[in-house]
Amino acid sequence: MTGTTSRNARCVFLSQILIVILAAPIAALAARDLGVDVSHFQGETGMPQANWDQLAAEGRTFAFAKATEGLSPPGNIDFTWPTNVQRAQSAGLLAGVYHFARPDNRPNVVGARAEADHFVATAGAAMNNGSLRPVLDLERAAATQTPADLTDWVLAFVNEVTLLKGPGAEPIVYCDTFFASSKLDSRVAGLDLWIRSVNGQNPQTGQPTTTGQFSDWMFWQYAVGAAGGIGSIDLNVQHSEAHPLSSFVVVPEPATATMTAAVLVLALGTCRRRSSRAIVQ
Repeated sequence: MTGTTSRNARCVFLSQILIVILAAPIAALAARDLGVDVSHFQGETGMPQANWDQLAAEGRTFAFAKATEGLSPPGNIDFTWPTNVQRAQSAGLLAGVYHFARPDNRPNVVGARAEADHFVATAGAAMNNGSLRPVLDLERAAATQTPADLTDWVLAFVNEVTLLKGPGAEPIVYCDTFFASSKLDSRVAGLDLWIRSVNGQNPQTGQPTTTGQFSDWMFWQYAVGAAGGIGSIDLNVQHSEAHPLSSFVVVPEPATATMTAAVLVLALGTCRRRSSRAIVQ
């Protein structure tokens, strides 16, 4: 009896351990997706296909390419974006585009909407079904702008792009830890954050030092270094255990009840809770 009881106890104990293991979230076991962001600085005619292929071979799965900056030429369009997007996709990476914001030049919401219109008019083809959602790159602010003013600007830009391209293409906001903490107010909490925090942590296990006024991070620029045969390129990681990379892919609004299964799978990934926020008038 003692031997049988002991064996039974061990079996129960092992069964309990197995239940705990099986109950653990599958996402926690998955590796975070790695990617890059690029512009003409990685090649005046676009980054060569060989480098994109090497990035894919190294395990990079996504890329963002600069498309526009502000409004006033020169430099308001980065003409490498179509090539970079096409080559990234040819290598098997998910790709999207970003706009470098210039609220320092036009600090009111009219200027924000004008920049959003320019971004969509230039690179709207890279905001359609199958692309990664577009990005607002926020690194500048006018000296006179308060956090409330700059938040108004960001929301006006985001709402304008969303109006033009649909809710599935709502822009992600890129900024560094200083902007996230000190230059914006709490109304950005419901926006998706891509944060620059170069702190030497492992991209698979580490975290940005802060998310500031945002509720969480979705992408993290963790370093600038070598990848894909390029000596200096921005290195990013996606918060895959929080939301899968597929949830940042633009999907069309369902026109009928007969959506394809592939679209349904992508749409399910986008069903994240979004905080309500004020729309700038």
